[in-house]
Amino acid sequence: MNSKKAPLIRFWPWPNSGLTAIFLLFLLFSFKGYCVENAQVKKKNINVRVDATVASPVLGTLNKGEIVSVVEEKFDWSKIILPKRFSAYAASQFLKKIDDNKVEVIVSDLNLRNAPSLYSYTIGKADKGNVFFYRSEGNGWFELRAYPYIYGWVNKNFLTKVEKPVSVEGIISPAQNYTCEANCVLKTNVTEYLVSLLYKGKTKFMNKKVRIEGVQVKGSGCTYIYVEKLVFVK
Repeated sequence: MNSKKAPLIRFWPWPNSGLTAIFLLFLLFSFKGYCVENAQVKKKNINVRVDATVASPVLGTLNKGEIVSVVEEKFDWSKIILPKRFSAYAASQFLKKIDDNKVEVIVSDLNLRNAPSLYSYTIGKADKGNVFFYRSEGNGWFELRAYPYIYGWVNKNFLTKVEKPVSVEGIISPAQNYTCEANCVLKTNVTEYLVSLLYKGKTKFMNKKVRIEGVQVKGSGCTYIYVEKLVFVK
């Protein structure tokens, strides 16, 4: 009797680490059945919780206008990838230092917790070989920069879905006489875009040629681009 072997799948190293992270994130959510969508926070100081109830502990807050990635929805709640400023904790015995600010996971299915305690909540998982930057170390725990492996829950009434990503070049200048959330205008050779630029020190970009990357958002009275990345263009 002839037996068929399962196909062998190989993954070759990708030369660009940023592209590798995006590719692996795509695979992660594809295999788990997640569909990642972007959403914008509608109000300031919105609580992110460890579970989809108002009684669950608060992990932190979101800022008005911030863009988050939604991976799951349950009743009136959205599960989001916690932004990069959020931390997670992992026990030191399951990690190996590889330099002054990075550690490697040495076990499978490591719990990432919201506080340095075995009695704290699990807000994500890491696998053997994952590498993280850490913010602090002490009392048998590391505080990790664990994006995009950690999650929280937000009431969906405080979020609004945003549209497809945008990448465009042009001259940026302050917006005038607009009655929505946009605070800048990006003018290209063809048209102009309303832009929401939340960068500190954003005045240094004014009247300069830049490339912006972000997402289109339907605001109160206009559609504008929420800028996630901005660079000068020569």
